[in-house]
Amino acid sequence: MKKAFIPVLLCLAALSASSGTFAAEPSNDNRIIHGSFGIQGWLSQADAKWQTSFPYRTHAGQTGRIESELTYEKIDSPMTFLTGGMGIGPFFSFDGLIGSGSIRGGRSTDTDRFVQNGGGGLEFSQSASDVDGDVTLGEINFYYNNHRLTGRRSSPWGAVFGYSHYQDELRVTNGVQIVSVNFDGTSFPPPGPFPPTQVLNSTFNFYWNAIKLGILPQFEVTNRLTVSGMFAVYPFVSYRGEGYWNLRTGNNPSDFRSQSPNFIQESTTGHGYEATLGLRYHASEVIELSAGYRYFYLYASNGIDTVYFADGSSAQSNLDWATVTRHGAYAELMFRF
Repeated sequence: MKKAFIPVLLCLAALSASSGTFAAEPSNDNRIIHGSFGIQGWLSQADAKWQTSFPYRTHAGQTGRIESELTYEKIDSPMTFLTGGMGIGPFFSFDGLIGSGSIRGGRSTDTDRFVQNGGGGLEFSQSASDVDGDVTLGEINFYYNNHRLTGRRSSPWGAVFGYSHYQDELRVTNGVQIVSVNFDGTSFPPPGPFPPTQVLNSTFNFYWNAIKLGILPQFEVTNRLTVSGMFAVYPFVSYRGEGYWNLRTGNNPSDFRSQSPNFIQESTTGHGYEATLGLRYHASEVIELSAGYRYFYLYASNGIDTVYFADGSSAQSNLDWATVTRHGAYAELMFRF
């Protein structure tokens, strides 16, 4: 994973070594419009998971609910972004980024349990599998008093209002049964790899849209070096999950339809937060280097999970929650004009 960062690090080292050749020091600039573009790398680590449930009464008369929880661990990926921004006047600016990465070496766990009303329950099935796929992130942000884009250095505090779209598109393969217990007359595959007649090749996609509100601390250490960050909340988050389970497709009424997706999750109740902290170095009036750490978290709840069956019918259950976390070190090379 670290190999993806070598070109960026070499570029940073070369520019830092040659920064002494630039005679001009960065200074306040009152031009009406500033522009920037750059390239950024993010060595990100990530996990995601969701849980659905529905009421259930056993043949013996016990009441409770069936819970299905899926976790996606180590869906890490180095991501590469193109960035660009513009400052308008001494205080207002905006920027955006778009980028993606490839996920390799992740693991997924699928757990089904019966939770009895009043306490107690039974975990009757659990399987594990490999995960790969792609991750994409796009953002646009509007700022008040962001020194980076306006060139004006007044108060060390700024504000941000933004929109983020994030998605993980995951493929699940190589299934292995871990827990298998007969529950209410239903049997599950025995522990061990799935048989050759059941080749797992399922997908699940997370799609998130969120509104951002936050503050920008910007403290100058020297004329060239600034400690900067962003601390933001996501008070409005919408989530959509689309899944395709290939082992449940067929012609029986209880089978899932063979078209993707054969289940969809939706929620408009959610929240999240983000924290970024790093250093910015002005190599010259037009070149800026930055590096730091970014933490990104989204959560949705109280949604609906809809399953589509082979006979054309559908059924709904509760989407209890869904969540994703992505974090890691970043570095950026930015040019200003």
